Amino acid sequence: MKTLLIPVDFTDTAENAVNFGAAWCKRYDYTRIILLKTFYDNIFDQIVLSAEYAVNQDYRQQERQDVLDHLESLRQRVASQVDQDVAILTVVSEAPMLRAILDTIRDEKADTLLLGSDNYSYSSGSIVAGHVVSIAKVSPIKVLVVPAGYTYKPVETALVPVDFDALQPLSRFSHVQTSPTWGDTKLLVLNVDPEETYLHPDATFREKEENLHTYLQDFTHELHYSNEPDLLNGVRQFVEAHPVQLVIALPGKHSFLYSLTHKSISEAIYKNAQEPVLILK
Repeated sequence: MKTLLIPVDFTDTAENAVNFGAAWCKRYDYTRIILLKTFYDNIFDQIVLSAEYAVNQDYRQQERQDVLDHLESLRQRVASQVDQDVAILTVVSEAPMLRAILDTIRDEKADTLLLGSDNYSYSSGSIVAGHVVSIAKVSPIKVLVVPAGYTYKPVETALVPVDFDALQPLSRFSHVQTSPTWGDTKLLVLNVDPEETYLHPDATFREKEENLHTYLQDFTHELHYSNEPDLLNGVRQFVEAHPVQLVIALPGKHSFLYSLTHKSISEAIYKNAQEPVLILK
């Protein structure tokens, strides 16, 4: 039973992520979508309630009911977008966002976490979007990050940046191909090699190429190289020349994802990618 977990905060970014999730669920044979909303409010938690700052409890109760009504309305809308045999569930939590997500992953055995992300030119004030990097780094399951305003498109071509010195994470693809629809996706595998070793490959380099093809033998794939010194720029330039509908980031210390989130969070791909990013775990 495949389960897609989507944290929501009722912003435009989150609503767009939910719409994308409904289409993704239909394409990749998910049987459950869980919409997660936390009531945790650190602003109220930090206020010392006194006569001056007293919060009307009736107002708080009405605010809570409004959230529940909105969540139910969202659930019904998603249900109308997917097949009838797909269960649309809602979960509410009193915990902070990160804890609520981890608890729900554990309790509901979710397979994929879907997050909406803003970019530099647009900000919806989304709590989820503001913590995408933190959430993605600690999530124990694969994470799908959807840029604000991105409309679902079938994934005909996906980009997979790799490091030839760390190919073992490619074994994660054995967990991706759980739906026959992945067989329709072509993988463009990109190795950013500023030293241009690929122009004069030795036996060791050839062996690494063969290992890569072995890992991806069940997928239609092509291997490409870039001599761009900066990894992120190499990926950007490649995407401009080779349109893709998804970027797949691999885990590991030497991975594309690690480089982005630890070297320069401000440049993390979630903030400037125009395509969804699937982070394997």
